[in-house]
Amino acid sequence: MSNKTITEKYFQGITNRDLDAAIACFAPGAEFTSPMGPVPFPHGVRAMLKGYDDSFPGATFEVNNVIEVGDQLAVEGVWIGKHSGPMALPDGRKLAATNRQVRAPFVTIFKVRGGKIASHRGYWDLAGFMAQIS
Repeated sequence: MSNKTITEKYFQGITNRDLDAAIACFAPGAEFTSPMGPVPFPHGVRAMLKGYDDSFPGATFEVNNVIEVGDQLAVEGVWIGKHSGPMALPDGRKLAATNRQVRAPFVTIFKVRGGKIASHRGYWDLAGFMAQIS
């Protein structure tokens, strides 16, 4: 299986609301970083993905560009979702659903080793994301 296929399976798992399939794409002890900083793998990653899934059920990824060099891939695209469920905020409060559509451009840098994702470094504009739902 190609490195690109592995990252596609990760995004498909999230899109299909199959977090087990998404998490299965990762190597044990994988590094996972979001704009908020490191996220512990696997439990913190599962909780973060579930939070987005609960807040934006049916969200999708449009992948527009993939650059692969050796074991590293840069994936650029747009995440699209409708804020139809409450969203947990970092301070513990919940933001009620706004039913607003969100388009969040992203870039994720993956490192793949032995057929599994060893590193995920995701970048997206949190301020722009929040502005669309508030």
